[in-house]
Amino acid sequence: MSRERKQSIGSVHRLVQFTDPHIGGRPDYQLLGLDTGHTLDEVLRAIGAQQPGADLLVATGDISANGSEAAYRRFLQKMQPVRTPWYWLPGNHDDAARMRQFAPSRCAELVALGNWRLLLLDTSLEGHICGGLSDEQLTRLQQLLTECREHPVMILMHHQPVPVGSDWIDGHMLREGAERFLQLIGDAENVKALVWGHVHQQFDSRLDRPGLGSVGLHATPSTSVQFTPGSGPFAVDEEMPGYRWFELCDDGSYETGVERVTVSEYSVDLASAGY
Repeated sequence: MSRERKQSIGSVHRLVQFTDPHIGGRPDYQLLGLDTGHTLDEVLRAIGAQQPGADLLVATGDISANGSEAAYRRFLQKMQPVRTPWYWLPGNHDDAARMRQFAPSRCAELVALGNWRLLLLDTSLEGHICGGLSDEQLTRLQQLLTECREHPVMILMHHQPVPVGSDWIDGHMLREGAERFLQLIGDAENVKALVWGHVHQQFDSRLDRPGLGSVGLHATPSTSVQFTPGSGPFAVDEEMPGYRWFELCDDGSYETGVERVTVSEYSVDLASAGY
């Protein structure tokens, strides 16, 4: 478990992030030999049992394996028992327009959680594995950061905006607009954390901003297959699926940790050279 030290002032709000389910439209769909529908069920069950006080859930992309209607219908069916408010955002394996069509109420740009403001960014680029933000998106982000200047801000996205130290997946990080994005973050004192999926592994670091304080950088294990941290070429890890929780304090401080879920009937092809 990793933690960011907090010094709490005021109310505390519980956020749970889960990411990269990669579920298919068929019940028998597998990714590298893993039944991703089953592992998602197990992680959701663990969240329900371990995080009964959660205020909000956010799924940060690659909901589906291929952007199919059937996959989104299947995901929404699995989420029906979840009583906690939740949102999703697209990843490189998703069809962003289809997600908006199927569940527009689950697609959000800005979410208030106590004094915090959560900005959910769509970094997917149609036909590309890497991510990007258009000039229009970046202008809108700048506007929202200004509007939220009196609130601590967390930005949730799919693609990593900084390298995580795994060469092959860092070749598919945020590309278009990345420089301007990091400049905006560097100038916005109210941004406290950047949170993403995509890399299928835990990552925790800080982005230093002289005179403005640092920004927490956090990536979260997938609910499906895990990738090996620090790998050069593609490599699958033996770690179990997981999720991340945050305790957000109204003063702008927070704690975070990753919980791994021991999944029954877990089988993945560790010798795979890609997917």
